[in-house]
Amino acid sequence: MIKKRFRSDYRGFFLITAMLLAFWLLMSASFDWQHLLAGVVLSAGLIYYWAELIFLPGKKTDFSWQQVAAFIQYTIFLVIEIIKANFHVAYLVLHPRLPISPGFVVTSVGLQKELSKTYYLNSITLTPGTVTVKCDDDRLIVHCFTEKNAQVVQQWYLYQQIYNMERGVFKWWNKS
Repeated sequence: MIKKRFRSDYRGFFLITAMLLAFWLLMSASFDWQHLLAGVVLSAGLIYYWAELIFLPGKKTDFSWQQVAAFIQYTIFLVIEIIKANFHVAYLVLHPRLPISPGFVVTSVGLQKELSKTYYLNSITLTPGTVTVKCDDDRLIVHCFTEKNAQVVQQWYLYQQIYNMERGVFKWWNKS
């Protein structure tokens, strides 16, 4: 059964393997042939082993090159946001008056695909000052460190990036 699912979606297999390999190379910070070979073997082996959970029967992994470009752009913007949020949280923690106003924000997600939702919710949690608490279908609960974080979560320009990526639309440097 696993092999059947794998055979029916070669494109998805190679895409997810390439993503894992890129992550492996980024984390290992080495680009010699031993690390590359180990990364290829481990990435392909993991995808093959978990094929039953990754590849759904009758569905193929569908993506366009615009979605890949949008994903790369989103990742760059996310890293920038994580760096900015780290400085903001450091400022708040080191400030003598500790100007925090923690609270919860309830908002809607509006994304259709589970992968898009997962990536967006993890992006919120990766950004210091916010934590995704719960997501039920379209309802999202986020804990925020300050009122500014709460406003950003509700109008975060990266949400529009994920929304565009999900639909296969690529707009270069769209921060509006």
